[in-house]
Amino acid sequence: MTEPQIEVTPTRESPLHPGVKLERRLPPFYAAFFYAFPGAVAWIWLYFQKPGLSASLWMPADWPRCLAIGAVAGLAVVGVSILLGKRFAWTRRLEAVFGWFLGAQKTWEIVWIALLSGCAEEYLFRGALQVKFGIWVATAVFAVIHWPLNPNFLPWPFVAAVIGLGLGGLAQWTGSLVAPAAAHVVINLINLRRITRRFGVWDEERANRYVDTGKDS
Repeated sequence: MTEPQIEVTPTRESPLHPGVKLERRLPPFYAAFFYAFPGAVAWIWLYFQKPGLSASLWMPADWPRCLAIGAVAGLAVVGVSILLGKRFAWTRRLEAVFGWFLGAQKTWEIVWIALLSGCAEEYLFRGALQVKFGIWVATAVFAVIHWPLNPNFLPWPFVAAVIGLGLGGLAQWTGSLVAPAAAHVVINLINLRRITRRFGVWDEERANRYVDTGKDS
């Protein structure tokens, strides 16, 4: 069955330049360009520590087990995020802000961005940084990187710290990047899809009502 076509609100007004319209999506080319940088840094870093280290982190003998562990962990985090959204306004506010910026992403773009972000970020943080400096330094840097300019994103680095610590634990437990990358991809894939389904059509009043009450209508 083909996916039903949903009319989305494709643009948003620039907060800095009124009247200038910005896309409510991250173009796939820009996503690839953006995430190529941490991937390249991680590869170079690990190569100079030990040639072949990247291969051992990405291709463990028990990769099916690692993949399954990561997928289950990712689903667990998604479940917790749904429960938090039902309970706390700050979680719903984060969803709404992400919806304002990324609500017009197409399904294939979401898959692409989830794969890129999950693999590149885990390669850098749980790969290069954690291997060299340990889980606490890698988690702290991961949280700081997510520090926002928009005050509505203020809880985001604290959420990133908790999730990053869990992803670091997966890397330590399994001895590979497959589990944390799988979890990261699942989290981004499902949560971004949930956000685009809710906020594809942008309605300020409806979004504010959702943040305040947890209800769309």
